[in-house]
Amino acid sequence: MSRRQYRAILADLDGTVNRGRTLLPGARETYLELSSRGIGWIFLSNNATVLASDLAEGISRLGLAISERQVLNSALALIHGVRTERAGSKVLVVGETKLVNGLTAAGVRVIEDPQRADIVVAAMDRQFNYDKLKRAQAALLGGALFWATNTDAALPVEDGLLPGAGSIVAAIGTAAGRAPDRVFGKPSPDMAYLALALLGLPAESCLVVGDRMETDILFARNAGMDSALVLTGAASRGALKEFPYAPDHVLESIADLSSLFYSERR
Repeated sequence: MSRRQYRAILADLDGTVNRGRTLLPGARETYLELSSRGIGWIFLSNNATVLASDLAEGISRLGLAISERQVLNSALALIHGVRTERAGSKVLVVGETKLVNGLTAAGVRVIEDPQRADIVVAAMDRQFNYDKLKRAQAALLGGALFWATNTDAALPVEDGLLPGAGSIVAAIGTAAGRAPDRVFGKPSPDMAYLALALLGLPAESCLVVGDRMETDILFARNAGMDSALVLTGAASRGALKEFPYAPDHVLESIADLSSLFYSERR
């Protein structure tokens, strides 16, 4: 695929643009340079403990001024899914306050009674306990749909890893004896479809940039987009052979992203 065809970038955040509270070297300069050439940017995150506005504000504080409209996360994708596919559903949420508030603000009816639930939403929940597991199990055994924001096993933090949303989804799935009916975060392509609608572009015009093979690069493949793997996060060159698919480009960091675009202004 010609570099000239890339008109927008769908970029992962942690491990690609930033590491915790630090902007990665070259991220700001690359963003400004490619933006000046008319390249659009959408930033993606599986994090469903915050809203898109929170993520935009956090990255802006690090020195990369982006708007809320440029950020999509798995919470937003799930909320869109409930509103468009299951409007009027009663939703039991295993998740944190920001996700509950986002669903409520979108007009979704959030309930606690498992006998009345149409959908069980499972997400990262740092207050997860046995009572929440029991209620989710009861709702699923009663026939509710099982939707998850994402199934990331671990949550990267500055000093290591913490259990991620996937560990909670797995606990609920084990208790109910079933896998999720829908997963909205990467590598599922739901966020890609929302990004394409915002950008007004076809998939072949967009490049996904990320640091994880099993989420970012597979996400690009599932969405029909080219991908660039950066080596500033989870992946290494040596690990590429472990996967049955490959990125279209491998870069040392986001600072090298401009090399995939011609230098003339458009």
